[in-house]
Amino acid sequence: MLRRQIVVSLRNWWWGCTSRAWTGRGVWCGAVCLWFLLTAHITILTPQRRPPHPTLTHQCYQNTSGLQRQNLCCRLHNYTKNDIIKCVRTATTKDLYLKRYPSGERQGSSSRRQEGHFNSPNQYLLNFYPQTASRDNVLPSRPWVWVIVGDSRVRQVFSALITRISSPRLKYNKPSTGGKWRRVHELDENLRIGKLHEDIEVYHEDVPWNLTFIWDPRLTRLPKLLQRWTLNPQHRPTLLLLGSGLHWMKTTLNNRHQSARSQVALDKFQWHMNSLRTDLAAFATSTYTILQFLDHIQESGIFKEYTDIYSNHNIDQYNTFLSSFVKDTDIIPWNSNVLLSDLYHSQCRLHHRISYDKQWSCDNPLHTGYVMVEEYANMILNDVCNCYLGLDSRQIYC
Repeated sequence: MLRRQIVVSLRNWWWGCTSRAWTGRGVWCGAVCLWFLLTAHITILTPQRRPPHPTLTHQCYQNTSGLQRQNLCCRLHNYTKNDIIKCVRTATTKDLYLKRYPSGERQGSSSRRQEGHFNSPNQYLLNFYPQTASRDNVLPSRPWVWVIVGDSRVRQVFSALITRISSPRLKYNKPSTGGKWRRVHELDENLRIGKLHEDIEVYHEDVPWNLTFIWDPRLTRLPKLLQRWTLNPQHRPTLLLLGSGLHWMKTTLNNRHQSARSQVALDKFQWHMNSLRTDLAAFATSTYTILQFLDHIQESGIFKEYTDIYSNHNIDQYNTFLSSFVKDTDIIPWNSNVLLSDLYHSQCRLHHRISYDKQWSCDNPLHTGYVMVEEYANMILNDVCNCYLGLDSRQIYC
């Protein structure tokens, strides 16, 4: 539509210029029109190259009004339960060898990849374990293992993913169940309320998909997890999602020197993340690894004595560090959520909404409501699953 409007406007202007005959003004007008045509062709009419992981990068989103948001790079598919099941079945039973992006476009250093690997952002989800395909190119079913490690914010994403595929066939287990597997509907409400500070494992009885949440708000358990997964490849996840930050800010709440405690918290966070960067970067070369940036908060709801700790200025410093942390690695930065958290909090300022299902939690300044978190879950599903549903073969989809 935009291209058509530009072409029509330029055509009308051209006719207006040429109708004046080739006077001095007409020559000038024609030259300007030609310049506009060339500029429009280069900057607008020529299709722009899509960035890697367009569902996860803030560059592809813009705000129109209210909660409406538009991905400028591609179209997102709204994933249903059946879509997810189809994605898992396809990913775990067929050796697709898909190529979503041209060689070298995927973030990170490709020099570390083994020869023979295909250049797809989902290549590690497609090749679970080294194995030779059968004649009909079908591989034995392998479990798809997604592991989410971090704080209550990534636990929200875990909850939203479970909600999308909720079924009597979905079972969960956690330490407080004593090793017994129970139907996941018993878990839904407690997950939404956000009171579960323990590990949770979920599996589907009909498809080989395991989804695990590991409560590790400061990622202090992550080094041992990486070591265990590296030494035991059979336990290695096919997707790893990480998120942390607020609990590092919280560590300095009792610091008497208020003017310095935000910097102290940031320094501790940076030191810890840098200490595990080498191992995490190496892990990301063979496991699809996503690092979620910190959502913004509703500053007006923060108690005055904590405003120097919990602030969007501080969060921006953490996110700036994370941008440099993932540079020159295969770790995938996820920062599109920050923009959506801003949209959510702007609506909370206009309409202070609170709902029992936590779609709206405007009384909770540190967390984004599920009206947006469910969009986060859909972003990940689009990034991972579109190729398995054949959606990425159509240029309009992510």
